[in-house]
Amino acid sequence: MAGDFANGRRVAPTGSVDKFVKAVRKRFAFSDAEERMLLERMSGTTRFSAGDVLVSEGSPVTFSSLLSDGFVCREKMTDSGHRQIAEVTVPGDFIDLHSYPLGRLDHSITALTDCRTVRLYHEDIDAIIQERPRLARILWFATMVDASIHREWIVNLGSRKGAKRMAHFFCEMYYRLEVVDMVRDGTFFLPLTQGQLGEALGFTPVHTNRLLQELRAANLLEYRSHSATVADIGELASFAGFDPDYLYLGGARHRAGLDRADHQYGASTR
Repeated sequence: MAGDFANGRRVAPTGSVDKFVKAVRKRFAFSDAEERMLLERMSGTTRFSAGDVLVSEGSPVTFSSLLSDGFVCREKMTDSGHRQIAEVTVPGDFIDLHSYPLGRLDHSITALTDCRTVRLYHEDIDAIIQERPRLARILWFATMVDASIHREWIVNLGSRKGAKRMAHFFCEMYYRLEVVDMVRDGTFFLPLTQGQLGEALGFTPVHTNRLLQELRAANLLEYRSHSATVADIGELASFAGFDPDYLYLGGARHRAGLDRADHQYGASTR
């Protein structure tokens, strides 16, 4: 679709929403018409290099971005200059749908790798709400899953200790990447240094290294050169006390709300 325009803006290229659609279809029925409308409403492609700030804390935001490729993180800086990574965002995630009602972010979003995003302008979300209420609910669902992930991170940081906290984080990354087919034979790419892992999990780099060695010695996790290998996700999850329910990966229980939208508003497939 490169070169096509809609509403005066360049339309996002075909394939730019594939991972988002893949994740949605593992949870819900998602029609080709809904995929087309989403793609038609998405605008262009923006490329960022590792270390670039995609969205600055407090800056006005008029669009939300879908991460097509690469990894980014949400981060907050303390008065003393300490960085807290508040979430790692993976391909197929919207990085800031919550900016639609808020108009700005209370945190920054920074690229962990080279990455690409496509834009969904907030005025186009208005149109989706009017024209495709079921698609609007899917976008709302994605925002609520983000909130659920944030709550679990608070529990992980506040209540789990040492290796269990580390293991829980890697379990989450495994499941979130698996849903977009980015796990192969238990191995997945995760572009975090040990320092960044510490910033996400509240450990010093030395402590982070010791915990990774502990998990490796227990044959639960191997992490080196940005590659994580989990020999048995069931064993790692059992060790961490990990329950993936907060990721809402099972579609059967989550279709009810969308079905209500279909019944109330009609599920147009034009």
